[in-house]
This record gives sequence, C-alpha cells and structure tokens, in this order.
Amino acid sequence: MLEILNLRSRILKGVREIFNRWNYTEVETPIMVPYRNPDSNVENVKTLFHNFQGKEHIWFLHTSPEFFMKRLIWHGAERIFQITKVFRDGEITELHNVEFTMVEWYRTGENYRKGMEETLDLITKCGEELGVKEIEVKGRRVSLSNAIFLTVEEAFLEFAGVSPFEKEELKGVAKEEDYETAFFKVLVEKVEPGIGELPGPVVLYDYPKEFGAFSKRRGKVAERFEIYIGGVEIANGYTEMTEYEEYAQEMNKKEGSSDKGFLKLLKRKPLPPCEGVALGLDRLLMVLLGKEKISEVIPFTVGELLKESSP
Repeated sequence: MLEILNLRSRILKGVREIFNRWNYTEVETPIMVPYRNPDSNVENVKTLFHNFQGKEHIWFLHTSPEFFMKRLIWHGAERIFQITKVFRDGEITELHNVEFTMVEWYRTGENYRKGMEETLDLITKCGEELGVKEIEVKGRRVSLSNAIFLTVEEAFLEFAGVSPFEKEELKGVAKEEDYETAFFKVLVEKVEPGIGELPGPVVLYDYPKEFGAFSKRRGKVAERFEIYIGGVEIANGYTEMTEYEEYAQEMNKKEGSSDKGFLKLLKRKPLPPCEGVALGLDRLLMVLLGKEKISEVIPFTVGELLKESSP
C-alpha cells in the first residue's frame, strides 16, 4: 500500500505541475449539490443533511464538477482545472469504484481538438513522471506516444461491420430494439475489445449526436471524444454547448437534473466557446502500472469496505 501511496502522490504532483505550466488555475467547486446528473446512464449517490432548525435536505454527491466549473467559465475564467473526488451510484466492478478521483479542466477559445491534444500530452507526461513510456496489455506492447485517431464510425465499421448511423442495421447486429441499447452493446462487446488490440492510446471521436452529452453538434455528429488505453476508457471530452436552449433541453430529460443556477446564467448570455475534458486518475494510474483492477491503486475501495462491514 505504501508504494501505491507514493505513486499516487507523484502523479498528483505531476498533474498539478503540468497545468501550472499550461497557465491553468486550480479551482474547487461543491461536492454536495442539489441537482442530479442529467445523463440517464449515470446516477448520483444521495446525501442527507439538516439545517439548524432540523429541516431535512436530500441532496447529491456530485458525479462531476462540470456545471459549477462552467459557471466559473461564464463568470470569466479562461483556463481552470480541478482534482476532486466524484461519486457514481451502482458502479462497483474491477474497473469501477463508487468513489474515485477525477481530473477535469476547461479552456476557452478552443474546441475538442485541443482537448485531445492536451489529454494525450497529460497522459504522456504522467507516464514520464512514473518512468513509463510504454505498457504491456495482455502480452502486447502499447506505446503512450503512439496515439491512434478513429472516428466512431470508422471504429464500428472496422470492429463490428456496421455504421453507428445506420440505426436499424445496428439494432439488428445487436439484436436489440432500442437504438441506444444497441449502440452501447456493440461498443462494449465489439468495438472496445477491438481498439484494445491496438498499439497505442486510441482517440475515439465524432459520436452520433444522440450520444453527445453536452457537446456541440455538427450535423449528425457530436464533437465529443473518448481516449482508451488497452481498451480501458481513460478520458472523455468535448467542444462544449454554449446556448441556454441546448442545455435546458438536455437537462429536462431527467427529473431533478435541471441546474437552475447555471440555466439562469445562460439566459443572460451564452457560455464563451470552450472545450472541456474529464479524466479518471485512478484508471490512468492503473493502466500505467500494468494493473487490471482499480482496487490495486485505490486504498480502501467501496467493495473492500462493504466486505469489511458486512455481518
């Protein structure tokens, strides 16, 4: 455990040094928030507190600092980053822990192409901090400097033989009636294992607009990317939406997820053009060290504590 603590300390120090060199300001935003994550595939952990009069409030532990960091961008911040604990309910697997560490950053005046560049640079520099230039994944060498760029359509055609934009054909391949279910089933079962065979970090970009989260749309695609190393997702980023109507539409899809404070700001003026990225620090450390389970790099995971506390 002491070795892991030292390695985590080194990578945290390295991340801060990198953002300082890039002229970013480190910020902190609320961990306990009154709004749910708008993504239908992500659920918050609930938290309970009382005021001095004993009134009970049920809020949520944040799944990402995204919207409060965007409030700071709205107020004039230009380059900000944050290293924070985030929480996602139900996520306990070899690659997931309910509580994990996220690095998230936003930069005005740029788009997702800059986000790709920054993320790959950050991954390479974190590897250098640990003395790692390449890793071994199931007997294959993966060079951190050998990035491979694939559109989502190219990856689906290569590894599943179907375009993600051909909805009926995709549903037939997946044997699913719902397009979203079919997309993620093919992604997980065919595409991710396929890109896991490639000899470098993979930048998967230009998602179908239906799966763009809060990214800018361009025709049928969303300016969103994800970066994988050895088939493991490490980071997610996009050119950010900027307009009130766009955010209100997405947030209204899920009850309790409309961030009233953020939407109130957007009614006054839109966000400036910007890009943002979220990176899972635990997963990055895991792949850089050649580990296969996130519990090998996180002291006291939720899974371990559940076993400890069970009767």
